[in-house]
Amino acid sequence: MIKRIFCSCMILCWLSAVSQNQISDILNYDEEVKKISIANEKIAFTDEGSGEKTLVFIHGLSSNLKSWYKNVSALKADYRCIALDLPGYGKSTKNSTTYSLKDYAGFLNSFIEIMNLTNVVLLGHSMGGQVAVITVLDAPENFINLVLVASAGIETFSEKEAMVMKASYTTAIVEESTPEQIRNNFEMNFYQFPEDAEFMVRERIAMRDTDDMNIYSEVVVNNIHAMLDEPIIDRLSSIEIPVLMIYGKNDLLIPNKYFHPSQDIRSLVKDAKERISTLKVRLIDEAGHFVNFEKPDEVNEEIKQFLKQ
Repeated sequence: MIKRIFCSCMILCWLSAVSQNQISDILNYDEEVKKISIANEKIAFTDEGSGEKTLVFIHGLSSNLKSWYKNVSALKADYRCIALDLPGYGKSTKNSTTYSLKDYAGFLNSFIEIMNLTNVVLLGHSMGGQVAVITVLDAPENFINLVLVASAGIETFSEKEAMVMKASYTTAIVEESTPEQIRNNFEMNFYQFPEDAEFMVRERIAMRDTDDMNIYSEVVVNNIHAMLDEPIIDRLSSIEIPVLMIYGKNDLLIPNKYFHPSQDIRSLVKDAKERISTLKVRLIDEAGHFVNFEKPDEVNEEIKQFLKQ
């Protein structure tokens, strides 16, 4: 009898250990995390502050809602701030590995409708910016403003360039990245890597040993394919609401330095201005791709001034 109880306890302990070896379990969010079911996914989100306008934050590739915490913590005094994890990331479920950007847009518009959100301002960083544009264009009645931070999708790639990028970025590269490679990848996102971004490196290294790392890797790679397959530059002229576009002047990721060495942020912004009549642009000094994290005070002030107009 004692032996049977002991074995049962061992099995329960083993099952508990297995169930906790997921990416969602190693991510520490300071704010209360809520979840909502949409289609076959559970979307994790935080909901803070209050105000007449609701700000909905969308993270970028390989990231999660924590990437916005410096912005939410400042803006929640004047606005309701909702930051969410896209399916496949953070504490949201991963019931697919082939999410398209249009799929993400569908989840976001469903989220807004289920939550009965009004006066919504959509904010997206990097891939999240590309998703945000598609989301707004799919249901323009849901939004009053759009904020694009270091948005992807503005830069275009030829079919050959896209093929090379797809072939060179594989699930094995994501899964087998060494701690040194992970750190280097994060440092490329900043003009000067801040100490308080260390958690990003630490958590990404810890993810290497989780049971669902292979699923996450497939999501990331397929998201890269989706970003290449669903550019937004030629759709920008259809946006009718006011748009704020923010980039760091020292962004090392956009434009792509390998394929487009002669391009710079100003040339991309110029293309966008020609298409969006309501566009306001701000370039932040001494800031990289993660401009909202590296220079939150400047970015937050730009957002506040934009929303006052």
